[in-house]
Amino acid sequence: MRMMITIQFDPQHFEAMSALIPKEQEHIKALMSKGIVEAIYISSDRTTVWLPMKGESREQLEQELSTFPLYPYMKPQFIHLQG
Repeated sequence: MRMMITIQFDPQHFEAMSALIPKEQEHIKALMSKGIVEAIYISSDRTTVWLPMKGESREQLEQELSTFPLYPYMKPQFIHLQG
């Protein structure tokens, strides 16, 4: 199953989030090497991130997302993709 996860971040939390960004980047690299995260796209204002992800189920992808260092600041939306 493939899903596009659209994640919104509140700019008010950017200062608190900045310390976690290096850990977030390493986590995403690890998931990309496993084939779970296919790519990452970030809006120019850094308030929106798009993650195409692959997994067995939506629940598994929700569980994977909950392991991200920035998860407490995320407002995710899951969209099922064809193919």
